[in-house]
Amino acid sequence: MSPTIRVVKVGGSLLDGVLDCGALGENLERWLADQSPAHHVLIVGGGRLTDVVRELDRRHSLGDEAAHGLALETMSITARLVANLLPGVPLVDDFAALRDGLADERVTIFDPRSFLADHEPHLDGTRLEASWDVTSDSIAARLAIVLGAAELVLLKSAPPPTGAKTIAELVEQGYVDRFSKRLASELPAWRVVNLQAEGCS
Repeated sequence: MSPTIRVVKVGGSLLDGVLDCGALGENLERWLADQSPAHHVLIVGGGRLTDVVRELDRRHSLGDEAAHGLALETMSITARLVANLLPGVPLVDDFAALRDGLADERVTIFDPRSFLADHEPHLDGTRLEASWDVTSDSIAARLAIVLGAAELVLLKSAPPPTGAKTIAELVEQGYVDRFSKRLASELPAWRVVNLQAEGCS
């Protein structure tokens, strides 16, 4: 029997420094160890690197396609960064290899750049668009959908807004990206986690 698949988005803001209970690598390892058995697929947000691209787009009017492509490049960099923080955890950038490796209960870091360019536009369901409405939130959500994951987890550096319990409410409060609302009906079980507060005891 194949293990449960859990797609985990690691928020780019978590790369900014030491968390309340230690460095990011240590905190991720601690959190992953506390989860129920699954194959964990980690997608890392672009963080401040993506913010630089956003500012350059604002100044130079790069256009949606160019800006989106550059933003995806930043996710490749942060994926490699997190791979260095989690020794022994493989970094995969090939979608077929990712699917072929899901038979074991382990952790994989996934660089989604080639998946988004070559595979995602041809898969069933609501396809992503090239715009600033799409961030690593929606990319992780779309991957969870196409992999048939049992759960999507969004690791953040801040708690969700008080009273926000649906994707639509989180979108309205600016806690997740705007495109997430369009994927909500297709999502598996999902939760948001403030990594600053979880797994520190």
